Amino acid sequence: MAQRLFNVEGVRLACEDAGSGPPIVLLHGFPLDHTMWDAQVKELQSHFRVIAPDLRGFGASQLAEDDAENGVGMERYAADVIGLLDWLQVSEPVVLAGLSMGGYIAWQVALRWPDRIRGLIPCDTRATADADEPRAARFKMAEAAMQAGNSSPALVMIPKLLGAETREQRPEVEAKLRAMIERQSAEAVAAAQRGMARREDVRGKLDAITADSLCIVGVEDVISPPAEMHEFAVLLAKSGHDDVALVEIDHSGHMTPMENPAAFTAAVAAFAKKCYQL
Repeated sequence: MAQRLFNVEGVRLACEDAGSGPPIVLLHGFPLDHTMWDAQVKELQSHFRVIAPDLRGFGASQLAEDDAENGVGMERYAADVIGLLDWLQVSEPVVLAGLSMGGYIAWQVALRWPDRIRGLIPCDTRATADADEPRAARFKMAEAAMQAGNSSPALVMIPKLLGAETREQRPEVEAKLRAMIERQSAEAVAAAQRGMARREDVRGKLDAITADSLCIVGVEDVISPPAEMHEFAVLLAKSGHDDVALVEIDHSGHMTPMENPAAFTAAVAAFAKKCYQL
């Protein structure tokens, strides 16, 4: 794997860029970084060019001066993704996957730059905006992280991020997830939480997305349950595309790429090969 650094409007961002072939872009969830995709990068790079950025503020990527205080909107993260593709000189439409917060960003890319998307893979994500209580909880976590000076307030999420089976039988997954959260900055946590709290409800816009889509969800996901993802898969299908599928991943909660990487990667690879007619 090769880490690459680039600049978008003066902000240094980082990404992994591995393999060659048709491009697949992977957008990580909150409060993580590109290493949540390690298993996918390793397997997919034999057939595809796999691009996995650290979103603004996470991993090796920086924030702009006022991002932590003002929050980073999903449209800003999406513009960073387009900036990355331009910098990498990837002009052809890509297969774009986003998990959780990465999914919120993927919606914005698909809606604002539809000509850049060949296939869309929303993973364990939502199309609704936050209700009042979860929105308030996001602002509270942002403040707590800034007061603590680190990402420790976000560790409370772990029980909901992983399925019960993973926590009981695969402790190494929880250990990797915990370490990933712990190495993120307070500012990244605050910027993302404040941005997600203000995100729009995109359900009424999904029928405008014409790219073929594959929705992926863990059977045990309590954050974005299978029933909810089925609902927006139906909305995506209303665009006139019959090719909207939903795959439920066994032995997984919210973090399907880490909890059942073989099944998740196989679903992504099959979809991408179909999109690229390989």
